Amino acid sequence: MFCSSCGGKLQEGAAFCQGCGAKAGEAPVAQPSTVAPTQTTVAREFRCNGCGSPLKIPTNSSAPVRCPSCKTECLIERAIKNTEIAAKENIESGVPLTASPAMLHRILVHCIAETPGMPIDVFDKVEVLREEHYCVPAYFFSCNGTETFTYDVANVREQTVTGETDDHYYEKTVQREEWDNGRSSTAAVRMIVIASGNREMTEQVESLYGNLESKKLVDIEELIYPADVNTVKSDVPQTMAYNEFAVPVVEYALKEKAVDSLSKQKTRDLQMGGANIQKDVVRIFLGMYYIVFKYGDQEYSIWVSGDGERFAYDSMPVDTAQKAAVDNTRAAMEREVSAVPVPKSGKYTAAFWINIAFWVIVGGATAPGGVLVGLIFIVIGSIIIKVLKGKMMQPYNDQCAAIRSKYQGQINSLEAGARNAVQQFKSKKQPLKGIYEQEVAGDASAF
Repeated sequence: MFCSSCGGKLQEGAAFCQGCGAKAGEAPVAQPSTVAPTQTTVAREFRCNGCGSPLKIPTNSSAPVRCPSCKTECLIERAIKNTEIAAKENIESGVPLTASPAMLHRILVHCIAETPGMPIDVFDKVEVLREEHYCVPAYFFSCNGTETFTYDVANVREQTVTGETDDHYYEKTVQREEWDNGRSSTAAVRMIVIASGNREMTEQVESLYGNLESKKLVDIEELIYPADVNTVKSDVPQTMAYNEFAVPVVEYALKEKAVDSLSKQKTRDLQMGGANIQKDVVRIFLGMYYIVFKYGDQEYSIWVSGDGERFAYDSMPVDTAQKAAVDNTRAAMEREVSAVPVPKSGKYTAAFWINIAFWVIVGGATAPGGVLVGLIFIVIGSIIIKVLKGKMMQPYNDQCAAIRSKYQGQINSLEAGARNAVQQFKSKKQPLKGIYEQEVAGDASAF
């Protein structure tokens, strides 16, 4: 529900608007409008300059938006800026720039809840302080590369050596390792590299969009520019972005492929000969949210992609004492398991090979029918040996399982409080305090 005077959102059950003080449900006193109904003005937010009513976000950001209440046509200032930048930088497509508050709230809850050592009171004390919304120019490089390389490969050669002692003449064959030069080329490597067009956003682009697929892109005319988005400048030229970001990634992939192709040989001194990379490039817009929240005296932050599908962060609230207790319990479990003596199974291994050798010899001596009989007894003997070995190992396995079960029970007890806190928070559907509190209240998708 919105205020009929200023267009601001009203809290449920509120008697007065927190924005302008008007009584809820009371029609505003008519004032002479200084803007003609057909005049086009520039709005700083998605609200009408004439009457303050909310405006629908336009798909075509350069087109004016007609107010549904007073019919004033408004141009959105930031949307115009985005259109101008898109034209100047030849932006052709991008990733959807807008995620719903419910989606952002759900991601934040997920990140907090999945952190090992989550404080039990975190959902009661966290406050979401602010959200910053960015639109970042970037480059979508589609690369196809090949590269030659040289290396030394070890070859074992045999040599006959002769000699003479005091009483006899001898001749023997020895093996020696020689290194030969090798040369080859990699198969084609096809990959996509996303490079930021803004220097300060390089790390964020790599974290959120490093694995972006072309099918995620939409045409520039279909991108919706929300009023709060801040489009950052493009200060990384295409050539610089290609050389600094795309080329190293492709060269690394080519070297990995070269190493893999030589994995079955003994080699040394691998030298790559310079990559031959063919590329196609598309200029794109990428959306990002920077969300800051507070727990206790410390602030934390998380980056979320514009479409809400990916996120990255450095740290989350942690109960260090509880996490240390869990880590110490796991370490104690592994120490106790490793201290259990492992039964010696050498006699069963020896029996296995003796069984095979015996029946091969017997089968060969009594061929042709003996071969089949020998194979049958080899299988039967192997099964018997495996069963006996399993019985010998059973007490050891049982003892290890009992140790792990004991310590896992302690770990579950230590983590029970955090699990219960998460379940209770999600079941209550009570949003985190702060900027999303009003927007996602009652929205089950926010949890």
